Amino acid sequence: MLLAVFDTARSRLLKALLSAGLLTGTLAAEAEWQPYGSTALGGERYYLDPSTIQPTSVGFAAVVLSNYPVPIKESFGTFQSVRSEVEMDCKNHQLRDIGIQFYRQPMGKGRLIFQAMGTGGFQSWPPGSLNEILHELICK
Repeated sequence: MLLAVFDTARSRLLKALLSAGLLTGTLAAEAEWQPYGSTALGGERYYLDPSTIQPTSVGFAAVVLSNYPVPIKESFGTFQSVRSEVEMDCKNHQLRDIGIQFYRQPMGKGRLIFQAMGTGGFQSWPPGSLNEILHELICK
C-alpha cells in the first residue's frame, strides 16, 4: 500500500534513534484528533491534531497519531498507538518525524512504552498517499 513509504521512513527513524540512544522528550498531552485516513488491509487509522499546527522554517509542524486495531510487539514493548510530531516541507512535498511516542492503548492512551526525539531526514511520498492528504491539511 502507498502508506508503506510513511511506515518505512518511521521505521528507519526509530532504528536510528534507538541506536543513538535518544530516549527523551514529550509531545502534546491532550489532543483533538481529526481523522485523515485509514488502511483497508491492516485497519490502521490516522489522525491529526489541528491545534498543534505551527509554522517552521520550511513549512509546518504538527502532531499526528497512528492507531492500530491490534497490539504490535517490538523489542521495546507492545503498543497499539503511536503519536508523532512531524515537520512538513510544504514546498517540496516532504515529511520527517521529529518526535515519536509509543503507547500501550489506542488513541495515545495508557502507559507510555517508548519515546524518542530527534530529527530524521525528510522523505518524499508517492502521489495519492495518506501523506498527500496530510500535506493538504497541514499546508493549507
